[in-house]
Amino acid sequence: MLYTTISTAAISLLAVATPAEAARKYSRSALDNETGRFLKRQYYPANATDVKSIVTPTNVTIRYKEPGEAGVCETTPGVNSYAGYIDLAPNVHTFFWFFESRRDPANDPLTLWLNGGPGSDSLIGLFQELGPCRIAENLTSYINEYSWSEVSNMLFLSQPVGTGFSYQEEAIGSMNIETGAFVNATMAPPTGRYPILDPVNQGTIDTTDLAAIAAWHVLQAFLSGLPQLDAKVGNGDDCSTKEFNLWTESYGGHYGPAFFDYFYQQNDAIANGSMDGVALNFNTLGIGNGIIDEYIQAPFVPEFAVNNTYGIKAVNDTVYSYAKFAAYMIDGCLDYIDACRYAAANDDFDDSTPILSTQAQQPATYDICAEAQCMCKDNVESPCFNYADRGIYDIRRSSDDDPDPPFYFVDYLNQPFVQNALVVDLNYTFGNADIYWAFQSKGDYVYPNFRQDIEYLLDQGLRVSLYYGDADFLCNWFGGEAISLAINYTHAAEFAAAGYQPFLVDGTEYGEVRQYGNFSFLRVYDAGHEVPYYQPVAALQLFNRTLNHFNTADG
Repeated sequence: MLYTTISTAAISLLAVATPAEAARKYSRSALDNETGRFLKRQYYPANATDVKSIVTPTNVTIRYKEPGEAGVCETTPGVNSYAGYIDLAPNVHTFFWFFESRRDPANDPLTLWLNGGPGSDSLIGLFQELGPCRIAENLTSYINEYSWSEVSNMLFLSQPVGTGFSYQEEAIGSMNIETGAFVNATMAPPTGRYPILDPVNQGTIDTTDLAAIAAWHVLQAFLSGLPQLDAKVGNGDDCSTKEFNLWTESYGGHYGPAFFDYFYQQNDAIANGSMDGVALNFNTLGIGNGIIDEYIQAPFVPEFAVNNTYGIKAVNDTVYSYAKFAAYMIDGCLDYIDACRYAAANDDFDDSTPILSTQAQQPATYDICAEAQCMCKDNVESPCFNYADRGIYDIRRSSDDDPDPPFYFVDYLNQPFVQNALVVDLNYTFGNADIYWAFQSKGDYVYPNFRQDIEYLLDQGLRVSLYYGDADFLCNWFGGEAISLAINYTHAAEFAAAGYQPFLVDGTEYGEVRQYGNFSFLRVYDAGHEVPYYQPVAALQLFNRTLNHFNTADG
């Protein structure tokens, strides 16, 4: 048997990979020169001054400042931004950063952006991809003219709690950048103040479904307070009239479908009077280089490794054959996922099921799905990534030459004037290993319901866009295309028959798109994992066309 334990899983689907992969990608200047493991001693950030607060109609406190007033990020005249904390409970403090649209904040839609992970901060997307500013090597910010705030109000959430600046509790200690683990001050010299999960509630949010519930409560608090926070955007007291979009990336292939599925359920409850809340006016769902269904996508990892867009044979025939065999053999990756699906459907494990017969004494669905996840990651995906010596976010680069996008924003966010402007007293880290491993322990990576969620959403009339940079190794476009063709909704046959058209912006071809009605799949040329970084013009046009229900190919 090729199975190995969960503790040996080598590759994650963090927007920045496992902590070990993150360490390779993050600037070595951030590491302690002696040990190479801990972040350099920084300082303990001071409490923010001149903080404003509101209490929403739902009795939630929002603490905030306007960072633009301090020259932080969005400095376009007349365009406001707000950042701080949504305090849902004494131990639930979610960091948010909201930017008005540069065009028409009163009438433009609202878009929630989420990075993946699980445990990767959405400020990655803000600074590296599509937010109003970028950070230079000298740690100054400059305007991003291709920000998605050109056409939409943008909300970035650090979720689930414990990610980025969000916290349950704070503690002084050290952060091991190679593992992503927090080490308290009794175990290593302290380097700063960091968010930690409440020991009593640690791992509470350890599945996508639970994250969806938490995100709904955060979003409800924000929307109920938006008229007080920003009357220009808040539409008086009725935010439900503003079109709402959710765009996400990487593990967002789980987040996006599951979150919207749950949000639809809550909308129905509001509509029938069984609960109070701000109903969402759903418009679009966008997923960039997403992991949606491991059963479909896993076999395309070895396939892309040897037969990719750029003619790079990243692994030899032995590794390729091993990974393919591990996917399809009896009791291999796909059989394990079948067992996970069976367990999820029946909420138990039947001893008579032939698959995973050796694991029949572990009836819990989570255990079965965690087994499946390890089988697939350790034996189908990881051999390809580990032996390839190629950048997992951009196969065109070697693993030692994969610096893009740069992580200057991490040091930028650890400057005192920035922390004060954002209402934070924490040192910044872009990923939380405890959250990542909590999700892994439940086998969330291979849960079977996310493709079905997309099918449901499409049949509800939601517009859905899947887009994939064609140089991404981690979540490659081969698997993305296969997902798009496997989505079994009302117009699946018409979508499959539609064929591809050039994706054009001002006469330049940036990719190829298949579209029928409210569903599209776009392959973006010369782009890695974070498409808006590599192709900002194309990404902004895709976003704008999708939001406005224009033809994706040419607008």
